[in-house]
Amino acid sequence: MGSRASRWLRADPWRALLMLVAACYGIAQLIAVGPGMGLGWDETVYVSQVDPRVPAAEFIAPRARGITLIVAPVTLVTSSTEVLRVYLCLLSALALYGSFGTWLRLRPGAVVPVAALLFGSLWLALFYGNEVMPNLWVAFGAVAAVGFFLRCVRPGGGRGCVAGLAVCVAAVALLRPPDSVWLVLPLALALARPRWWRPRVALALVAGLVVGWADWIIEAYVRFGGLLARWHAAEAANETGLHFSLYDHAQALNGPLLCRPPGGCGPAEPSWVLWWSAIPALVLLGLYAARRAESLLPAVVAVSLAAPYLFLVGYAAPRFLLPTYALLTFPIAYGAVGLLERARGRAPKWAVAFLVTAGFLAHLTLQGGTLDEVVTPRLAKREGDARAARALEGLGVRPPCLVYGEQAVKIAYRMGCAGHTVLTWPEQSDVPAAVRDAEAAGKQVIAVDRGRPVPAPFLLTWDRRHLQNVQPGRWFAYTPR
Repeated sequence: MGSRASRWLRADPWRALLMLVAACYGIAQLIAVGPGMGLGWDETVYVSQVDPRVPAAEFIAPRARGITLIVAPVTLVTSSTEVLRVYLCLLSALALYGSFGTWLRLRPGAVVPVAALLFGSLWLALFYGNEVMPNLWVAFGAVAAVGFFLRCVRPGGGRGCVAGLAVCVAAVALLRPPDSVWLVLPLALALARPRWWRPRVALALVAGLVVGWADWIIEAYVRFGGLLARWHAAEAANETGLHFSLYDHAQALNGPLLCRPPGGCGPAEPSWVLWWSAIPALVLLGLYAARRAESLLPAVVAVSLAAPYLFLVGYAAPRFLLPTYALLTFPIAYGAVGLLERARGRAPKWAVAFLVTAGFLAHLTLQGGTLDEVVTPRLAKREGDARAARALEGLGVRPPCLVYGEQAVKIAYRMGCAGHTVLTWPEQSDVPAAVRDAEAAGKQVIAVDRGRPVPAPFLLTWDRRHLQNVQPGRWFAYTPR
């Protein structure tokens, strides 16, 4: 058995190295992020759609069902967040290996494992590896799609790569439908090259889009009054229009998960601006070193996937650029490996190796420090949601019920209640429609707030109680008299 494994390692060492990178990626998630972090707001919305033990949270127009399909095998069986986190750690490690592994037939050697290592070491990739959010999975799908596409347009590309391309495009469309269009657009344009034109590849791109968009389109007619109505609602929710949000994304590099008015993210940190500014230079270096389509096409697709978030969305979240970072690791890896391969003489080669190693260590230091700054406060905040839920249960709140107010969706999920989160409390004295509807349905209603004397005028007639041992902040619960 040992001799068979050693023969396999000698025959395909780069695949074995990619496996090692994927395994380290999964282990690093378990250590640095851990399975104990509670669900965030968006995560709760997605998970509640497929958790039979809780009411489904409001599913607004821009969202898509792809990520719910990924977590459904676990949430249908258990509501344990820890089990879900471990499952996603393992699955994301496999996805890293599978998506980057599609490139090994294109470029045997160190480039693919190095690219996977660069992407897997990002704080974003580590943090979102076990989060119930679609962007990382879009990144994996985009990497695999471009790899399958390049294999399909090569002489001798078989049916397997065509099927793989269609499946990857469909998966991206299921996860984030608009992203699939920006993925397919440069691939379709690349087919215009006479040497690359393959009718079955074009068919795979179209079939992937049709299959992937079908769920979103059908739901548009079932729940949102038609495709056009859902599209307009999605545009309003995402503040879609002509924008230039490059600086907003620069502000989000060091860990704010969302930079959206009225909240601010503070100034851009110089160390992160330097890291970000180095990416175009390293990409150009890689393109020069490679001088081949395998490095140029992922860079073009990366720019295409970044364009809507930089120019069409009025706010920033660092996760939006995960597919771009994933694809740009290929030209950067080409450049790093090419420099080492082309170094002449003992001293220059050692100098290049030292430069590459020092740059990677600086990258790791920056990523690791930021990941810790992101994880630590969120562990405390999400534990605060769990304590608030336990405190409300101590007050006798039981399903069927509605939790209304700050962080309400996250708190309600832990209690098996419906939740209605408000970012800003209503200023009118009338009882909100969500509360009226819940009372009419016979649900127990409770409002929660952190730290304000009286959040809304309609609560003046409600009983107020301080929730003990709920941090951070001073939490209060309001119940109708």
